[in-house]
Amino acid sequence: MPSTAHFQNLPAVVCQQLATARQRLRIAVCWFSHREIFDLLLQQLRAGIPVELILEYDAQNIRPQGLPFQRFLQLGGQLYAYRDTALMHHKFALIDEHSLLSGSFNWTYSANAENLLLVQDPEVLAAFRDEFYRLKGLSLPIRKIRPAEVKPLPGLPFLQQPAVQLADLRRQISAGASVWWLRMGRQPGTWAEHFRAQRLPFDPTGILQPYWTACGVWDEALFDELWPALQAAGRAAQRHGARQLARRMRVGDLVLALSSRQTIAALGLVQSDPKPFAVAEYSSYRELQWLRVFPEAPVALPRPVSAGPAGRLRSSGLQVVQEIWER
Repeated sequence: MPSTAHFQNLPAVVCQQLATARQRLRIAVCWFSHREIFDLLLQQLRAGIPVELILEYDAQNIRPQGLPFQRFLQLGGQLYAYRDTALMHHKFALIDEHSLLSGSFNWTYSANAENLLLVQDPEVLAAFRDEFYRLKGLSLPIRKIRPAEVKPLPGLPFLQQPAVQLADLRRQISAGASVWWLRMGRQPGTWAEHFRAQRLPFDPTGILQPYWTACGVWDEALFDELWPALQAAGRAAQRHGARQLARRMRVGDLVLALSSRQTIAALGLVQSDPKPFAVAEYSSYRELQWLRVFPEAPVALPRPVSAGPAGRLRSSGLQVVQEIWER
């Protein structure tokens, strides 16, 4: 059978192929949060199909709002935590001895343009089988989910270097990254902990809380479906700010934390999709790498931002970022 390529409805493709297993499933996937795919694995375990799963044992996978991997273990699933310092960035599944499913698609909720390739070539399957067992040899068997043992999250590729350079940020903006601003509110001094924790809290009025209660994990399609109902809460500016920072902001964008409409207290780089925040004054947060923080002497913007809690700079923001960096 020739190989087939898939570009649409990828979670459904994964589920359809995994359901064909009658002997075993061997899976190596970096990040895994898609509930339907996970439920299919549980269904296969209940049917007596052995499932081996290697993944990054990090805070993206192992978290209170994540998939119940302990249930996977209780049903007999074999879970392995990849422990090498390098990122295990594979996304493939060996289905019995007849099929390989591989591609750029992480088993998560994503609106990115992704691909999957279904292959049934024996030589290719043998090569991926060898790679699976090599990865397994570098991994630790997990008998019980222990959050204290979770591996720290990796950053964006250039953030794994000793220091971020201005040239990196220039390339980021030139490639299409936006520069956002966020008003820190009436008590910017309380943000010191957020700077230390490398996070960007937002939505203090809780407009997004019903979404997190209903869904638990970020899914752009579900958010768009629920957004009309969510708009009933909060003032127009608050709704606009929450939507901008949750839906429009992307990983790799830059953020200016403002202590007033014209003063910058910090510059950061977005590293995650939105996540629910278990702190009373905010419903949501995004992980950030705070690159510059000026708590005592904020930097002045060339002109005040518009009124409101958050927005995007009308220009590329490159000049502002350069001025902050060279200060």
